[in-house]
Amino acid sequence: MTSTNELHAPAGTAGRWEWVGISAADCAAHSMNSLGPFAVSALMTDLHLNTFQAGIWSTVEMLAYAGAMFGISPWAAGLHLRRVALVAGIMVVVAQGASAIVASYGILLALRLLAGMGLGMLNAVVNIGSARSHAPARRLSLVMIVQTVVFTIASLLLPQAAALGGRAGVFGFLALLVVFLLPLMGFTTSRSSIPRSHRVSITRSGERSCVHPRFIIAAVVFYTSGSLAIWPFSAHVGHLAGLTNTAFGWLAAVANIGGLAMCIAGSLLGDGRAAFRLLAPAVLLTALACVAQAVPWSTPAFCTAFLLNYALWFFIYPNLIGIACRMDPTGRLATLCSGAWMISQASVTPLSGLLGRNGHFLGVGLLGMGNCLVSTLLVVGLYFSMHGRIRNRSMSQHRSCKNKQVYARSGLDTYF
Repeated sequence: MTSTNELHAPAGTAGRWEWVGISAADCAAHSMNSLGPFAVSALMTDLHLNTFQAGIWSTVEMLAYAGAMFGISPWAAGLHLRRVALVAGIMVVVAQGASAIVASYGILLALRLLAGMGLGMLNAVVNIGSARSHAPARRLSLVMIVQTVVFTIASLLLPQAAALGGRAGVFGFLALLVVFLLPLMGFTTSRSSIPRSHRVSITRSGERSCVHPRFIIAAVVFYTSGSLAIWPFSAHVGHLAGLTNTAFGWLAAVANIGGLAMCIAGSLLGDGRAAFRLLAPAVLLTALACVAQAVPWSTPAFCTAFLLNYALWFFIYPNLIGIACRMDPTGRLATLCSGAWMISQASVTPLSGLLGRNGHFLGVGLLGMGNCLVSTLLVVGLYFSMHGRIRNRSMSQHRSCKNKQVYARSGLDTYF
């Protein structure tokens, strides 16, 4: 007879104000995802960088981001989140502040390496802290509500900083944003009580997590690379569809409201089966939106596809990471999933640029749709693996989980 401790994840160790620290770390970790285009534009204007140099600058950050997450993952169970968050935040502040005044391209790349490592460590804090909570997907949805509000305000203030101070104003603003968030990161918990080798065969939501972890990692990789394939070129396609710069700005604002609504819906649904059931249809809708967003058939079609792709991200991504958190309450699997997202984004962006080099982006849309369809199939497989209804199959799979799960090792070899 298996004991309760072997079957279920341990109770969450998150404190009452843990969400404040996690939200602060999340806003800092994703500051360049949302506000990075302002930084790239400022560098290109002030230092006259070409698009290739700007692309390398961004790619170095993304690869360092992913490398930091992969590097932290083996120690996820016993990580001192507060200490890591504060050290990572200081790294980002130093890198952003120095980038405001340094003119050497080589030094700027070194600073991007430092910033990417800090941002990746902060995102690891977010995933590991959420995994330690009782309802990871709900926690991530709440965190993304805060993120949306903060970045909406920041996107209104940052252009003013750019107008007043140019590159120094942009990077100074980005550094000060993290300085403001640093004290709030102190609300993160210090250490988890989860053993380093702890994994669960049944999650707190009653799901069987014996499915191999590589499937949830693959679902994240295919979804993120698919939905983001057309993203860097969205403004360009929008202009081809008949939108002015002002109209596209309003569309982005409406998309932010839609994303906020999805975050609220995700927080209300929590980590139950209902949210899991909606996950595959949401990814499928994104697959269809990828094509409509890539081809400027009409203004209404483009706007609808843009809104769907953007808003559904705020439901799909936290739920995918929430599944990883429930499968592995140490947060290691969720951290690997987010690291894999950064690798997929760094890989698919140059490919999308190659496919769209002639100014036509249908190939990019089809690439995005294909990847999202693969992710849909993986999500369906995960659902039936974790929520199968046949009792005998359930018991046999549970016994199989017990026999096959060996998690004492650390690092990527645990999952691959």
